[in-house]
Amino acid sequence: MQSYYSILFITLDIGKNVHWLAAYAGFELKPVIEPLKVRSDKAGFERVTRLIDGLLSSGEYERVILGHEPTGIYHEAWARALAERYEAYRQGQCQPVLEYRFINPLLSKRQRETSGNGRKRKSDKLDLKAMALCLREGQGQPAFLPSAQALRFQLWGQAYRQNRRELRCLNVNLLSQLDRLWPGMLVNTKRFQKMHPELEVPVPLVLSKPLERQRVRVIIQHCPNPHQFLGLGQGGIQSFFRQHLGRCGEATASLAYPLVQQALLPPSELADLLADQLQLDFEYYLSLEQRFETLAHQAESLVPDSPAAVLTTIPGVSSLLAARYLAHLGHPQRFQKAAEVWALAGFDPLTEESGDFRRVGHISRKGDPDLRDTLFLIGLHTANHLPAIAQVKQRARQRGKGDIGATLHAAQKANRICHHRLYHQLPFDPARLR
Repeated sequence: MQSYYSILFITLDIGKNVHWLAAYAGFELKPVIEPLKVRSDKAGFERVTRLIDGLLSSGEYERVILGHEPTGIYHEAWARALAERYEAYRQGQCQPVLEYRFINPLLSKRQRETSGNGRKRKSDKLDLKAMALCLREGQGQPAFLPSAQALRFQLWGQAYRQNRRELRCLNVNLLSQLDRLWPGMLVNTKRFQKMHPELEVPVPLVLSKPLERQRVRVIIQHCPNPHQFLGLGQGGIQSFFRQHLGRCGEATASLAYPLVQQALLPPSELADLLADQLQLDFEYYLSLEQRFETLAHQAESLVPDSPAAVLTTIPGVSSLLAARYLAHLGHPQRFQKAAEVWALAGFDPLTEESGDFRRVGHISRKGDPDLRDTLFLIGLHTANHLPAIAQVKQRARQRGKGDIGATLHAAQKANRICHHRLYHQLPFDPARLR
């Protein structure tokens, strides 16, 4: 039986320009190398590896565990160099066996606070000891670094998520500008009727997704100033829409004209300024929209020759959803359990236990909102194609869950299927789904 006292824990605290190194032996974490500060350049790397080489060749340790936090991007250069340098030790070809692990910063933070009796104190030296405690307790995951293919997915995922966030923010901004420039053009009639049943429901220009409607787009691009639009008159409005849309009946013109006629518009000189800004922002919105479509098409070329291809064998999982799923995970074998992916998204429930009492609360939401959206969409679409997942959603509804809650139950089962298929690289087999 291997003794805890024959294990060496080596920890690194990664920074941008400076790293720290320490080594601890045995269960009591007896310091072997006191916290040492080095530059993050080649000279610093060689100094650190000379120290590690000496410990490995000393014959005092049966097992060595090396670990650090995957700190943003700053760990990547050293992580690749360390993995390559000690590959023979990691594969068991040289003795002692060396394990290389990444430690979640949240775990080391908890260890730091626990060992400090709850005090919120942080320093590089304290971090090194906290990471050693994590390694001693078996925490962390095997170090992994993206291959060229995995990096391609990560870069695509970053671009896709950033573009999506910018589109959402700009969408809200444009709708706000429209409300300021042309009050009454856009109204959520369902919400209005629910909140003000005693009032007459207004009739907006379009009922839903205004920036996707051609009427709204044409107005923003060609006549955003409501005073100029009002000057066209009802007949001129009909001709305006026919010119830019190719069609427009009297009903559309008779709807648009009263809207602008009855609106309490800003002064003409202010409307000119607001209209110009609206057009500029909408041009940027269109460019983001085009970029978004390009990225969605790129997923179709990325997926077929990648590990994510097995996900597209699941009915309801498109190439885009498969690419988004793998881009979030980074590596097919990064997570051993589907529950870890679920927790990464922030879908894990808040729990409270004490004695005979146990309460399960709402989801934590302490995770990646884009991954939550990806999992939700996978649950939504697979429930429409797979009877087993549809039954999960239906049973959740029978227990009183709303549509969103029921879809989340479907997404949880769909995530288990996706993770298993991706982790083991197995195409979907409907006969094995229960």
